Amino acid sequence: MSPFKREENGEISIEISTQESQVLISLTEQLLELLSQGDSQSESQDPLLHLVGISDSDALPEDPVLRRLFPDAYEDSTSSSEFRRYTEYGLREKKKAHARIIYEALTSQGEVDEIAPGQKPIDKGSFRLIINSAELLDWLSGLNDLRLALAVRLGIGGNRQESADIDTKAIHNKYELMLESDPMKGVYAVYSWIGWLQQGLLEELSPE
Repeated sequence: MSPFKREENGEISIEISTQESQVLISLTEQLLELLSQGDSQSESQDPLLHLVGISDSDALPEDPVLRRLFPDAYEDSTSSSEFRRYTEYGLREKKKAHARIIYEALTSQGEVDEIAPGQKPIDKGSFRLIINSAELLDWLSGLNDLRLALAVRLGIGGNRQESADIDTKAIHNKYELMLESDPMKGVYAVYSWIGWLQQGLLEELSPE
C-alpha cells in the first residue's frame, strides 16, 4: 500500500511522523554537506569555466558515496574523465537542489528540534505533508540519492565490477537477521523505508 495519497485537487500528500521527518532532515543535511565539498575550491578556479558549469577536476571522487552518486560514465578512463569534466558540476547542483527541496518541505512544517549525535528524536505525533506537484520528480531523485548513500554504508550494490563480487541477497539477509539493538539494523531499516517511499511515490505518479 502506498504511503502517499492523491487528493481530489490532484496534489499528493503523506502522513509522516515527526520522528520520520527528523530522520529525513538529518540525512538531507548530511547529503548537502557532502555534495558541497570542494565548493570553495571550485569558486577559486577559472571563473569562466565555473560560469558555464565546467569543472577543472576530472578525477573520480575519493569519497565512496560521491563515487556512487557520480560514477564513471564509460569504461575507458579518458572518456570518463572528459565526460565528468563537463557534467559533474551541473549534476552536483541538481542533486543539491533536490535535497534542499526535501529539506525545506520538512523544516517548513514547524520548529525543528536540534538532535545531538547518537540521540533519537522524540516522536511528538505526525503531520500531513503536501508535496508540490512541480517537485514530485525532485523528491523522487532526492530520495534515490539518500538511498544510494545509505547503500554505500551498508555495502549494498555498487558499480558493475563491484556488483559482480558482491552477493546482494546475502547482504540483505544478514541485515534482516541482525538483532534490533545493532545500529546497522537501524540503518538498514531506514534504507528499506526510503525504498518504500520511492515505490509509493512512483505508484501515485504512474497511470493506473
